[in-house]
Amino acid sequence: MSINFKKIGRRLLRIIISLFVLFLLFLTFLYFRQERFYFNPKVLDKSYIYSFEQSFEEIDIPVAKDVSLNALLFKTDSIRKGVILYFHGNAGAIHDWGKRAPLYTENGYDILFVDYRGYGKSDSFYNEESQLYNDAQKVYDYLKTRYQEHEITVLGFSLGSGLAAYTASKNNPKLLILEAPYYAWNELIHSISSVPMFMINYEIPSYKFLADVKCKINILHGTRDFLIKPEENSLRLKALYPNKIEYTAIEGAGHNGIYITKQYYDQLKIILQ
Repeated sequence: MSINFKKIGRRLLRIIISLFVLFLLFLTFLYFRQERFYFNPKVLDKSYIYSFEQSFEEIDIPVAKDVSLNALLFKTDSIRKGVILYFHGNAGAIHDWGKRAPLYTENGYDILFVDYRGYGKSDSFYNEESQLYNDAQKVYDYLKTRYQEHEITVLGFSLGSGLAAYTASKNNPKLLILEAPYYAWNELIHSISSVPMFMINYEIPSYKFLADVKCKINILHGTRDFLIKPEENSLRLKALYPNKIEYTAIEGAGHNGIYITKQYYDQLKIILQ
């Protein structure tokens, strides 16, 4: 039986062209709808009632015309050392993130969890990077109406680490804590998805922001974080600013499990003493 190599070649070529066209269509769709891919919010009805074991205050913080961010403020029962502004990761909403509050209130700090646009009960959604920075600053400004700036610690986890770095670079907080931070958001997305860098509209360059941070910087990163790898992110930041950053490797911790380890708990006590 003879093999028709030309016919096989034409079929392979058609398959390759079809796959290439599909890939181009995917990239085009991603370019115009990338926020829906990069941000993974849990949307809550405006009537949703929060429930936690400790008391809290629900707040709506105006950040733009007809846009407010929903936030939760938990207060410590002990002598207050300050307040933490918490920028959370790219998934969920503060009905879940708020469950971490005891980690910080038990260390003598009040803590404010805030949902980004499109998350939880917050309004609107993002369509450009500058809106993220605007909102972060507006939340910080709100916190300054209730606390002295020297009492404010800014903490960012994962996606929130870049916003925390930005906020600390534009203000004068007491301390900056970055958990599982990235070097730059566009680099991270490129590394995990192979999307061309020029198609990623959100840079969020943490490495640039840290140059202007005047307070002490603490970085905590799990050694088994395979999503945001410490070697490509935290350790590069540490190498860039060796005298400004105190780096702690949380042994054996993955990306989302960093805060449940004893080492994290013990290190947090030292940082927040």
